[in-house]
This record gives sequence, C-alpha cells and structure tokens, in this order.
Amino acid sequence: MKILLTGGRGQVGTEFTEFIEVNPDLGIDLFVTDLHNLDISDRKQVLTAVSEFEPHWIVHLAAMTAVDLCEDQVDLAYSINAIGTRNLVQAASTVGAKVCYISTDYVFDGEGNTPYREWDRPNPMSVYGKSKLAGELEMRPSDLIVRTSWVMGKYGSNILKTMIRLAQGEGEVRFVGDQFGSPTVVADLIRVIIDLVRNDQSGIFHACNSGSLSWFELCRFVFAQAGADPNRVVEISSDQLDSSRKAPRPKFSVLDNMALRLTKLDPLPDYRVSVAGLVKTLLES
Repeated sequence: MKILLTGGRGQVGTEFTEFIEVNPDLGIDLFVTDLHNLDISDRKQVLTAVSEFEPHWIVHLAAMTAVDLCEDQVDLAYSINAIGTRNLVQAASTVGAKVCYISTDYVFDGEGNTPYREWDRPNPMSVYGKSKLAGELEMRPSDLIVRTSWVMGKYGSNILKTMIRLAQGEGEVRFVGDQFGSPTVVADLIRVIIDLVRNDQSGIFHACNSGSLSWFELCRFVFAQAGADPNRVVEISSDQLDSSRKAPRPKFSVLDNMALRLTKLDPLPDYRVSVAGLVKTLLES
C-alpha cells in the first residue's frame, strides 16, 4: 500500500513516520510531505506530487492548529484547512486514491453535556473549528474523517509536556475545571488510523482514548504520575483565563467513539493507561 502523508513533521506525522519505519511488515510505502516539500494550498504542487507518487491513500495531517492565531488570520486558516484539503481531494480523484482527513472536537460548540457521536450536527464556534469543518465538507463519501481531541505525543509541543515541565517546578499552577474532554495519545491514534485505512473504511470516526475529565483533573493526574504533589494544581474557571485568548474553547467536547465500537474495530485504551505510559516515556527521554 502506498500512502502519501501530509504534515509529516508535526507531532502526529513524526510519530506516524517512525511507526511505519519500525513496522516494515505492514507493507506500507510512505511518502512523507510537509511544508518544506509540499504546500497543500498550492493546487499545482499538490496535483504534481500526487500524480507522481500515485498513492492508494492520502493521510492528511497537515493543518493550521494555532486556534488563537486562526482568529486573526482567517484567510490563512481556510487556505490551509479548507482549500488545502480540497486540493488533496481533487488530486486523489485523478489517481483513484482515498483521503483520510484528521479533524477535531472543535467542530462542536461544546454546549452539551453528553459525548458527541459521529452523526451529531457540528456547530463550531471558532475560526479553527469552522475551517476544519470546511475541510470535512470537501470529503467524498468514499473518504475517511477521523475526529480526535486533546492530542499529545512524544514530539512537538503539547499540553502534556507543559504539565510535566510545571510538575518539575515549584509552587501552585492553575488549570480550568470547567472544560471537559478526552485525551488522545498519538501512538494510539496512529494505530487507529492505520487500522481504518488498511480496512478500507470510509465515513466519520471519532478516535480518542476512553474516559473523560477536565484540564484540572488531567493536570493533577499528570503531576501524580510525574512524582509531584497534585495538590499544587489549583482549579480555576474559564472566565479567570488570560483574556488575550481570542478563540472560544468548547466547554464539553468529549467524543463518543461509537463508529469504532459499532464496526467492531479495536477501541483506544483508557486515557489513564496511555497518558501514564507517555509521561513515563517523556520523563525517561
């Protein structure tokens, strides 16, 4: 199987590439792209790259994910998240390839109090969420959309690394206790993506680790795993956050992995198992 990967230098892309390299038995020929060798907003570049490699699948990880910056640079957010995705889908059509598009919990408004299923109506509140939903709307019925949330892995910057750094310091730290979601450890997400692609799935799937909690509760859990005092973590409300954060955050964006469950595909592990393992890995590295 030939896979063209976008966003290959991001936190998910780097680990995805590493996973394929250490698992040659998967039989995947991977063409890794990122902004240095493929600008997905440039239609001509995309058409050329896809026609030359002729992939069976495009795993589309590239995105503008700086949620506050998206509020200021709306055209850039849509150029990458929507037009870039449109270009890839059009290019895929020319070689008979399918697209696996990685999306986000931010396509929901977060005003509910029950986990979102794949068939719930999106209602994004931020430019980031709206531009990612625009990318979803470019998908064909034969394509695959994988929505995930609170992503954290070995590479790049993420909230888990921030929490570990804070745990190694002193004094109290503050995290909100009124925003709820589900962590997703990159290693688990990658296995789901590969499983879905190899099983030639299509449609929308949610993929996050099982279990949910607030950012405050997650930070206390991470502190405990890192050998720090969880009582140093102080709970605050969202209205106490820095007012410079321009993008609204969903208050409740827990995703129900219903489609995975109903198609009898392997679920992601409980977040406590995966996050604890990742904390251990990061502390040892």
